[in-house]
Amino acid sequence: MYQIFVVEDELLIRESIRHTIEGMKGPYAFCGEASDGEMALSMMQDLMPDILLTDIRMPFLDGFGLISHARAMMPWLKIAIISGYGEFEYAQKAITLGVDQYLLKPVRPADLTKAIEEMAERIEKERNATGTARQDGFDQGEVNRVMTLQFTRELLFGGTDTGELLEQARSLNLDIVRPHYLTAVCSFDQQNPDTGRIRNIVQQVMKNETDMLYVFTAADQMALLVCGNDEEALNERVYWLMNILRHELREVCPVITAVVGNCAHRLGEISETYKAAASLLRQVDGVSPGQIINIGDTAQITENIVTSSGPFGEEFGQKIMQAKAAEIPALLDEVMESPECGQFESMLMRYYGLIYLMKIAVQIIVRNGRGGTDAKDAAAQLSSQYDIFVASGKKDTFRKTAEELLTAAINARQEAPAEMKYSHVISRAEKYVKENFRDPNISLISVAQHVGMSAAHFSTVFSQTTGRPFIHYLTGMRIEQAKELLKTTNMKLADIAMEIGYNEPNYFSHVFRKTTGMTPKEYRTKEGV
Repeated sequence: MYQIFVVEDELLIRESIRHTIEGMKGPYAFCGEASDGEMALSMMQDLMPDILLTDIRMPFLDGFGLISHARAMMPWLKIAIISGYGEFEYAQKAITLGVDQYLLKPVRPADLTKAIEEMAERIEKERNATGTARQDGFDQGEVNRVMTLQFTRELLFGGTDTGELLEQARSLNLDIVRPHYLTAVCSFDQQNPDTGRIRNIVQQVMKNETDMLYVFTAADQMALLVCGNDEEALNERVYWLMNILRHELREVCPVITAVVGNCAHRLGEISETYKAAASLLRQVDGVSPGQIINIGDTAQITENIVTSSGPFGEEFGQKIMQAKAAEIPALLDEVMESPECGQFESMLMRYYGLIYLMKIAVQIIVRNGRGGTDAKDAAAQLSSQYDIFVASGKKDTFRKTAEELLTAAINARQEAPAEMKYSHVISRAEKYVKENFRDPNISLISVAQHVGMSAAHFSTVFSQTTGRPFIHYLTGMRIEQAKELLKTTNMKLADIAMEIGYNEPNYFSHVFRKTTGMTPKEYRTKEGV
């Protein structure tokens, strides 16, 4: 089956392409669509298509930018550009990027079908060539590694028949028929990642691990699959590996954030556990950098700790909220020496306890900070300073970290919000957007570069701190300006679109209606202009 993804900002054209794909005979599947390159890149990271059909001129991230980033994540991807521009410079850029097909609008269904079939044929030839190389013993180790990476993708992303998976596993000499499967996803957090070096180090660490499979799902993100006979042992293996990677990558990437998924008990369940872990990583990455979070623990924490008094008790929480820094050691000793202190013999309970104290610490900072300190900024600041998973390993480090965490929170009561980790970054980004939102080329990537962060990291930090994705923030600013122009001027809609950063009036109308529930003309009429 060949999975096809479509990126086109014109709705009617996008629908036409989708109908053509859905009407094709053979192993072709329409797996998703997006109206701009930035949105597409995020979706493709999860869907992992075989073929990409994309326009060039699009908002936020154009087709060439999309192709560059997508190729880095998915080297196997076959790409066709469908554009209204036939200038030599566009074709030349497409050739440089290794584009497989270049079609001019309006594209006929027959021409599109032929282009897709030709790309599928190339995919099949490459797969057969890889298989022949394996049979001939040509560079056997490298071929097996590439085939294993592709096999791991199929396990994680789903959609492949179990019988076919077992057949592939046998051909690769992989013993994957086990009672338990555990997935984990980790991100390598740094501003300018040396992805080549990171991958080389990971490959060296993993080369002798027969019960572990891994694959890079993005330039700065890796997925892991461990199989075995004992569920608890699998968790220990994952945490062991994460600590090994932290040690080996300490000079290249000192911050690795990871989410460990729920345990699956059959091959068909692996993709669901992976997707859940990947989804949680997108939520916590940037808010809890450097932490190892278990998705099962997270659910239990949410139910039993965050919404209740936690393992320390409600009275303890109330005392801490009013305490001075000098009183913290005595309050902790009171709990640690109580009859209930036996609960802290469990590493899991120590971990839960520090999660609860982290929540209390954030509340202290937010409640007493000047100027409306943001809870997400406070959480990011504390998470970057304290590795609560490592601290939970021993009782003495647990006690020491608990005291330092609460003392730091109390001492931070009078800190200005600007001293929190990401406040100044968000302020700089918002100022830059306010000054440049009329530029049609402004994007998450350009703003991330302005504030000195990677696009993935900035995206997570921005959405976690402001409560909405960057695209929504930029769109909101543009639409508010459009409303003002519609109310106070007689400018044409095309001119307003250009004024607020949209090159296509139709796309501006689409975004305006999606945001406000009415067309620009209806809004202007409503306001009496």
